[in-house]
Amino acid sequence: MIFFSIISCLILLLLAFIHVYWAFGGTKGISAVIPQDVHNHHKFTPGKWVTLLVAVCLFSSCFILGIQSSLIPFVKQTKLVSILCFFCFLVFALRGIGDFNYVGLFKKVRRTSFSKMDTIAYTPLCLFLSFTFIYVLMTK
Repeated sequence: MIFFSIISCLILLLLAFIHVYWAFGGTKGISAVIPQDVHNHHKFTPGKWVTLLVAVCLFSSCFILGIQSSLIPFVKQTKLVSILCFFCFLVFALRGIGDFNYVGLFKKVRRTSFSKMDTIAYTPLCLFLSFTFIYVLMTK
C-alpha cells in the first residue's frame, strides 16, 4: 500500500508543478494535453486561473492521499479526510471513464494527438490514481 501511495503522491506533485508552469506561461507539452475535435481544434483554452485551480486541486489531492495513507503522520486522519479521499477517487475514476466523446476509456475521437496521449498515458494514469485512492481508503 505504501508503495502505491508514494508513487501516486509523487505523480500528483509533479502534475501540480506542471500546471503551475503552464499557468505562468510555460508551453512545453501543452499542445497534447487539451482535448481536440476531429479537425484538431482545441475544445477549449484554459486560462491562467483555471490552470492554477487545477494545480491547487492536484496539490490538495496529494495532501489528502498523504494523510489517508499515513505518509503525513503529523496531520490527524479524520472522517473529513476519508470523505475527501473518496471524492478524489470519484474524480479520477470519472475522468478515466471519460465523457464518451473526447476523453477517457470510451471516447469516440481517437485520431488526434491528445486522444493518442489520452489512450496511452492520461486515462491509465487517472485509473491508477483512482485505484490508489480507493485502495488506501479501504485499507484504513
